[in-house]
Amino acid sequence: MKYTLQIAAKLYIGGAEKVARDIGLYPAPEEYETHYVVFGDAVGEYEQQLLDRGCKVFHVPSPGESYRAYLKTLRELMEEYSYTAVHAHTMFNAGWVMWQAKRMGVPVRVAHSHSALDTQGGWKTKIYENLMRGLILSCATDLVACGEKAGIRLFGERTYRKRAKLILNGIDVCAFRFDDVARKAIRTRYDLADSFVIGHVGHLAGVKNQAYLLELMPGILTKKPNAKLLLLGEGPDRPMLEKKIADLGLEKAVIMTGNVMNVADYLSAMDVFAFPSLYEGMPLSIIEVQANGLPCVLSTGVPRDVYLTDLIRPLALEDPESWIQTICGSERSGDACYQEQLLRSGFDVSSAMGKLYDIYEQKN
Repeated sequence: MKYTLQIAAKLYIGGAEKVARDIGLYPAPEEYETHYVVFGDAVGEYEQQLLDRGCKVFHVPSPGESYRAYLKTLRELMEEYSYTAVHAHTMFNAGWVMWQAKRMGVPVRVAHSHSALDTQGGWKTKIYENLMRGLILSCATDLVACGEKAGIRLFGERTYRKRAKLILNGIDVCAFRFDDVARKAIRTRYDLADSFVIGHVGHLAGVKNQAYLLELMPGILTKKPNAKLLLLGEGPDRPMLEKKIADLGLEKAVIMTGNVMNVADYLSAMDVFAFPSLYEGMPLSIIEVQANGLPCVLSTGVPRDVYLTDLIRPLALEDPESWIQTICGSERSGDACYQEQLLRSGFDVSSAMGKLYDIYEQKN
């Protein structure tokens, strides 16, 4: 039996978290046992799936509470399990992980960048990031990024070009195929039978920019009075968004579902997908949307790596009228099937997981 340790911070529904989860679900249970370090006591939506698969999840205090205690916990786990690989998904925090794993003699040490977001912090943030980047580059055996911008953000452009591996985030392409039965069920559940449904999936946080969609809705409703906005996800911006819905008088036009596990069913219920993110690393949701055959209006802040089909309509956030026109003019083309295009693109989950496990095996 081989053991790997995934530093995932949280196991909530999200892009980086899904990659970390897929790592635990991919191998045969008799070959690998996957362990997770998550910060805090909260139990995320993915945790039970992993426990059912035989994985272990260790809840520890966040590094910010005490880096000394955090490093001590990592050392104790590495001593007990003699990990084949330690894989950190926590951006700059991965520096501490890579340093400790190197000290403990873990043969494969992977730092994985999932985001291109620049927090634009002050001088203390810059010093911390430079320190962590130095630890990552000197202690990690492998640098992995979900996209070019994400890799440059964490590792620096020169190192990214020279050392990093680009491994696209993967999905089960066929699981997101359009399903007319699911469409009717979701639309019946939310009384959307005769509605033009604009959908969005994402963590409710500033970078995802859901407030922009709310600001578009009055203009959309003048052109499409039957329009409804279906927001999937949970996060810290929910109270602000709920207040904005009330201030704009959109209570009957916006549905907030919270997190859901059956995202594919909800995508089938939508008529167009809108994604006005300020920044992105490699958004899996855009791959899922295309696998579903759903037209997607997205911001130019989303990397071009996900422009895989003719379903993508990129627009600048500075032009809200174009967003309104494009959203209202979009419609499903029911006959198109995009699975083959996506399978050839390398975004299938088995391709991504195979590349990661090749890294784990290289020194064993």
